Amino acid sequence: MRACLHMIDGTDSEIVRDSYNSLEMYLDWIRIQNFRTFRDVEINLVHPNQSFATIGVPKPKLPNLNLLLGDNGFGKSAFLKSVALAALGPAVGDAGIYPYMLVRRATSARRLNKRKGSVGPALPDAKITARFRSHEQDRVPDSLRMIESKVAVQAIGDVERLSWKGDDALWAPIFSAKSDAFFFVGYGAERRVAWKDRSDPVLRHSSSFVRAQRIQSLFEEGYQLVPFTVWLPELQTRNPGRFTQVKNLLNRLTGPGHYQFTGEMEGGEYLFRRGSLTVPFPALSDGYRAYLGWIGDLLFHVVSTCPNEKKLVENKGIVMVDEIDLHLHPKWQMNVLPVLAKALPNLQFLITSHSPLLVGSLEWMNIIVLEPGRSGSTLPRRIPEPVHGLDADQVLLTDFFGMATTRAAGKQAELKRLSLKARAGDLAAARNLMEQMARGSEESR
Repeated sequence: MRACLHMIDGTDSEIVRDSYNSLEMYLDWIRIQNFRTFRDVEINLVHPNQSFATIGVPKPKLPNLNLLLGDNGFGKSAFLKSVALAALGPAVGDAGIYPYMLVRRATSARRLNKRKGSVGPALPDAKITARFRSHEQDRVPDSLRMIESKVAVQAIGDVERLSWKGDDALWAPIFSAKSDAFFFVGYGAERRVAWKDRSDPVLRHSSSFVRAQRIQSLFEEGYQLVPFTVWLPELQTRNPGRFTQVKNLLNRLTGPGHYQFTGEMEGGEYLFRRGSLTVPFPALSDGYRAYLGWIGDLLFHVVSTCPNEKKLVENKGIVMVDEIDLHLHPKWQMNVLPVLAKALPNLQFLITSHSPLLVGSLEWMNIIVLEPGRSGSTLPRRIPEPVHGLDADQVLLTDFFGMATTRAAGKQAELKRLSLKARAGDLAAARNLMEQMARGSEESR
């Protein structure tokens, strides 16, 4: 048995946990059927304890990072939602998550149902089957290290229902907000940080239990994250050592050249400093607030679940972030994933993005491309093509993005016209072609 300080919505309480019921998790693989654009796919993920020989890829230098790429509408956000639902296990139907249009709307299925005059479910159930892996520190028998989750989404008319189809045997801790078991968090593309005077911990706590709150922004646009001012001042007073760990982690997660967390407050807000300039959190740019907002919420949940005898960086679990590059400057995009992976090496990250700069910072083993399949479906693919260290233009021309050119359409046509004239011996066209390829032109075509 062990005791740990557990903080929920700015409050804390001493609780006792059973080590044998503490099952932190990584995601080994997930099978997704009839879920949004996924017809029936199975996706293997990388994590520090993964058997890489089994999934058929070499171990990457950053074994805790998974980056999903794909055109708009090909299921990147849907993938994160499927993982979040699977991670809720048998609590999924009572978690306060309200599914909306998750069941795949296949035209053929609707027509078949209409011909039969069915009054039952309009579409086949969406099904999510996932295997999670617990850790050595959990002290569970080796035979129980693999934990399966089976979730169904049923469409009845305009309503969708979530239900659990698996075995409850190892999932008991999922029902307790006070258990450090099964740690996972998720952040949607519309994530926002609540203003201090608008944050309502009581309402947040009563709206859904804490595990569902951690992934609510994946399903609810505008869902507000926990601001620093709700939880960090109390931690600073009660546990200065933990506060120092949070401060150091925040500064590692931004890195040199960025605003650094000072740990000081002014007007009820924490201050960040870059050079001689000191700025309170609400006055930071959109990019800093977007990034530090979800990082602060993540650290709140890490602190809430980490046993006293362990450092925060030792906490294991799953972190999902949709469109991580939102508002980030290209220079920051080039480094953000390696910084995250190295600062929090025991967390498994599932990230989505459209940025070639993020791709160039990783190895191909870290990347899953979602491509078009049959009848509007999505198929996942790993592309064994060296990509680490390529510049943005080079990355865009690989199979990871499948672009034929990175030039504007009108400019490409003009360069082709000049190229043909140059081949025919037109020296002026050849000179013009070289100039435009080197420096571009002011006119648009």
